Amino acid sequence: MVQFTEPGYLLLLPPLLGWVWWTGRRILGVSRARRRLIIALRMLLITLVVLALAGWQGVVPLRSVCTVFVLDRSASVSDAGRQKAQEYVRQALAQAPESALSAWVVFGNEAYVDAMPAQHRTLPPIYSRPNPDGTDIARALRLATALFPDGYARRIVLLTDGNETAGDALAVAEVARTEGVPIDVVPLETRMSRHEALIEALETPQQVKVGAPYEVRVVVRSQGHAEGTILIDRDGIPVKSLPVKLTPGVNVITTTLRTEKPGTHQLRAILQAQPDSDPRNNLGLAVVFVRGAPKVLIAEGRRGISEGLRSVLKANRIEAEVVGTGNFPAQMESLMQYDAIIFNDYPAEALSPQQMLALQSVVRDMGVGFVMIGGERSYQPGGYYGTPVAEMLPVDLEIRHRQVHHASTVVLIVDASGSMNNYIGQHKVAHLAAEASIQTLRMLRDNDRFGVIISSHGSDWLLPEMARTNADPFSCEGRQFRGCHGQRAGQPKHAIFDAAQREPIISVLQRVYGTGGGIFVRGSLEMALAGLAMEPPTRSRHIVMLADASDCDEQEGSIALAQQMRAMGITLSVIAFGKGKDTAFLKQLAQAGGGQFYETTRADVLPRLFTADVSMMTRSAIEVGAFTPKVAANDERLQGIEWNRTPALLAYNLTSERPLAQTLMRTHKDDPLLATWRYGLGTVVAFTSDAQPRWAQRWFGWGGYSVFWTNVIRSALRPSAHSNLTLTATARAGQAVAELQAFTPDGEPINGLTPQLRVGLPDGSQQTYTLQMVGSGRYQAQFPIRQRGIYRLSTEGNFGTGERVVLNTSFAIPYPMEYRFTRPNMPLLTRIAELTGGRVNPEPSRAFDMPPNPRPLRQELWSLALLVSLLLLLTDITIRRVMVTVPEFVGALWRRLGLALTRRRARSAPIPTATRLQMAKARAQHRYQAGEQPKSTPQAVASPKPAPPTSSEPAARASPAPSAPDTLSRLLEAKKRKP
Repeated sequence: MVQFTEPGYLLLLPPLLGWVWWTGRRILGVSRARRRLIIALRMLLITLVVLALAGWQGVVPLRSVCTVFVLDRSASVSDAGRQKAQEYVRQALAQAPESALSAWVVFGNEAYVDAMPAQHRTLPPIYSRPNPDGTDIARALRLATALFPDGYARRIVLLTDGNETAGDALAVAEVARTEGVPIDVVPLETRMSRHEALIEALETPQQVKVGAPYEVRVVVRSQGHAEGTILIDRDGIPVKSLPVKLTPGVNVITTTLRTEKPGTHQLRAILQAQPDSDPRNNLGLAVVFVRGAPKVLIAEGRRGISEGLRSVLKANRIEAEVVGTGNFPAQMESLMQYDAIIFNDYPAEALSPQQMLALQSVVRDMGVGFVMIGGERSYQPGGYYGTPVAEMLPVDLEIRHRQVHHASTVVLIVDASGSMNNYIGQHKVAHLAAEASIQTLRMLRDNDRFGVIISSHGSDWLLPEMARTNADPFSCEGRQFRGCHGQRAGQPKHAIFDAAQREPIISVLQRVYGTGGGIFVRGSLEMALAGLAMEPPTRSRHIVMLADASDCDEQEGSIALAQQMRAMGITLSVIAFGKGKDTAFLKQLAQAGGGQFYETTRADVLPRLFTADVSMMTRSAIEVGAFTPKVAANDERLQGIEWNRTPALLAYNLTSERPLAQTLMRTHKDDPLLATWRYGLGTVVAFTSDAQPRWAQRWFGWGGYSVFWTNVIRSALRPSAHSNLTLTATARAGQAVAELQAFTPDGEPINGLTPQLRVGLPDGSQQTYTLQMVGSGRYQAQFPIRQRGIYRLSTEGNFGTGERVVLNTSFAIPYPMEYRFTRPNMPLLTRIAELTGGRVNPEPSRAFDMPPNPRPLRQELWSLALLVSLLLLLTDITIRRVMVTVPEFVGALWRRLGLALTRRRARSAPIPTATRLQMAKARAQHRYQAGEQPKSTPQAVASPKPAPPTSSEPAARASPAPSAPDTLSRLLEAKKRKP
């Protein structure tokens, strides 16, 4: 059976065939039979082309039906509902026709294929485990429609409670309808019982004033009568306890709160009710922003160094809170209550990676300002090289390009023993130690010198040759200067290199892994000392040793060796990983070497410890010497100060300019002193000298000190909000809608904007959407909700105000939406069945019924028709152009076959030598009679003189024979046939 997608093209067939027949009669120069053959080929060619244009298809009858069962495994489905779904599938499979196929998909927040289409007759255990904290019916239906094999009628049986939290099931059902796939629905029971109470929402104003009362509404839904208590806390501190009596339906409990501290605060409501079957949905979250005087957080590296700065800010009505090392807030919500965050000589080792990412997020996404002030534990000496904080700064910690500086020599001794193969999180300690070494090498300037010693079975220098040969640094072939068992086999001639040649060593470090026994302390130090002794003197020579505090070998003589190196001007710092039996020895070793001792159990801080120690001990990132600052740009932050009377600063941290940053002040060597830029929504300021009585001791008592720091910190504060500009967000059914309302102070709508919406997700990641205009002065953006926690939204622009404005809002998802549903979503399930021609709650025996309008398998034939028509076109051209009759073709073919057989017989029968000579003589006589000159053979004896050349006329060639008579006769006959 065939059909056509564009049957209208078939109307072209009769006139085209008539045209071919008419033009074919006028073909000249061919016989009548050949003309008829050409006409027939052309008619067939035209027919095939028209069939291809008409969309020629072959229709194959369906063999049977394939049913895909889609099972809901989300948390909202009760255990009884899951058992019902599995029993339904078992009964359906047991009654399936012999030729029918079946498959099943299980889904929650994701969808997985648990069984591919086959002739299943029993239901095995379901092994797929999708995330139960969501229901994405749309994703499951899309996956099910992709499983159907060709040649089978298609049907889907959806077993779910219908409470979708993500996706659009109706949109996918619309696609299934167009593809002829009916969807039967089997409703399942939800987990909620008649003894269930839950918090649907915790409603608060988004912004309030300091000390002003504001209303808090707790919306509770109960399935029956219950009594209990609602506990409300702010930032984890209890503030109210409300007794409640719940009735069936929605209950709204209202209370009033006051907040005396400005900033962002998190409110939480907890319901304790009896009876209650599921406590997981008894939580409500909300975020409220309290407006007040500006508030900043100062993180100081040493106790008391921020007192002068704090007094200046307090005198200018900026509230400042000071924290020391180890007390920096760990949660993003805690950071959001500040308008700016200041690092005053604060080291990177006091921050965890999560704290750095939280700081980066509130600056970039929420507009909180950030100010970094220099010092001996700030910038590169503070270990910030390669960290998220360094990424935010308007100055670059990469200072290798400086042309004038003193070189340093650094030797890294890295413990690569077997104990370093332990995992910290998802990474091996040995890999993190290698990464710390790599960051240290990248931090060095090109004329610095470095060497790397790996200690495992023994102690070995890393050499560039190892990178070129891809040798294992721990194998026999990789050990260039020591034996396989750590026995010394020689000393390298060049084990310390210019930092410009760091890349080969870095490539070797990337292959380092833990093996062998503990670190050989004395052997490693002896090797480092021998290498440094062959080096020309530099301004500083420093060794950094990373050692497992539980496994240090060759301790004897190490302390004396460290003291000897210190007397030679070589310092030694030790990083002890873990807390083990050798910690005291390693600490004593660092003291003897005149360096620093670090003890850590966190492998993720190793890169910061390495870079901070090398920068501090070599003093390569600090410029010491009094200088007078130079104002490089006219900026409002620098106004009101007599800069010609500015006292000198005594030192500063070396940094480099960044292309997009604005450098406002420079040092006497034109290095950045004060720089600023925008990082996301926040303003970031870098001051490379300090603000304490060390490098800035002459600034204390100077009148411009207070004005300068007040202006700098005010410029970094988070911009204030405007009452005529609001950003709100609502969440429902797995989707959130953010709305911006923009009006002028006179109430006129601001149209034509294209603002960008930044969405900070609960896991710390960020997404960006465009707010589309949906009405006069109204802009919206929609995005999915797949995580629980607090979502932070922000946007920026001038919005017709003439100044930069940052708008923030937040909303919370306290628990998965799965725990909120109390009954199946029958309207959605019924609509899916009606839309696709399916049924609601059919019997299991009818799960394999043939659909009412099954779509047979269609095979496209138009491409085959085009291919055959192309071959016919080539055949037509051949018949018209090649004038060979059938008898001639058969005769030529017969002669070819006869000649081939004769040659095969001749090759198979051996010819005697005498016979071959006679045949050669006969061929020569034949050529002579035809007029060819025989070739002369060379003389056996050469003449003493070459004979003079003689001219002779060439032999006359035989004239070519005339054309064969049969060819002439054919041409004459063809001419006579012309009309």
